[in-house]
Amino acid sequence: MKRSKQFLFVFAIIAFTSAFISCKNNKKKDINKDKLPEELAVKTVNPTVLFENEYAKVSKVSLASGESQPTHDGLTRVIYALTDYSIDWEEQGKKLGTKAWKKGDVHFHEAGTHAAKNSGTTLAEWLVFTKKSTDLPECGENTVENDVTSVSPDFSEALFENEDFKITQVNLPVGKSIPMHSGINRIIYSLNDYNLKYESDKADKLDKEFNSGDIHWHEACKHALENIGDTEAKFLVVSYR
Repeated sequence: MKRSKQFLFVFAIIAFTSAFISCKNNKKKDINKDKLPEELAVKTVNPTVLFENEYAKVSKVSLASGESQPTHDGLTRVIYALTDYSIDWEEQGKKLGTKAWKKGDVHFHEAGTHAAKNSGTTLAEWLVFTKKSTDLPECGENTVENDVTSVSPDFSEALFENEDFKITQVNLPVGKSIPMHSGINRIIYSLNDYNLKYESDKADKLDKEFNSGDIHWHEACKHALENIGDTEAKFLVVSYR
């Protein structure tokens, strides 16, 4: 009789525990049912810093469909689209609707708080070139007016220009050269793999190899280039004014 009572007591505890867990799980399911599918799917993604020095920073943002960037502060910057995409854009706490960009598009943002969500069906990917300081190294006699577009308009195209930045794309065919010209403080972003012979008023001739996605910084100088590889050299020149 005593064992029978003990068995019933243990059975009652197990039954109560099972009922409690089941009730708790059902509550979780009910909470999730109340949430919209959109709320459950949203994932926030932070930018990846690719390059940074005391004057500039380059970040890459990659958002799959439905993913978003959390609200954050941004300094003065230019954006270069790496893919075709559309995003829901929020700036200074205001929802500004859907923005659509094509690969290679460039646009500018003043400093401020912002957030973005990929509202399209394709990967949204872009580069952010940030200006960290207005106290840039002196450029001497080098000016943006005498840059690559002034000496080689057939191999270069100005994509964007304002008082803070000038963005130029260079497409240098195999065996072709760009003569000596000015360059102010700038970032070079490689769009493909290529090989160049490089010379400047600050260094002897050098053979250089670059891979797609490589980034490097130059202070102001006069320089010349020759494509010594077997592929067209494609790169961005992001000049900081």
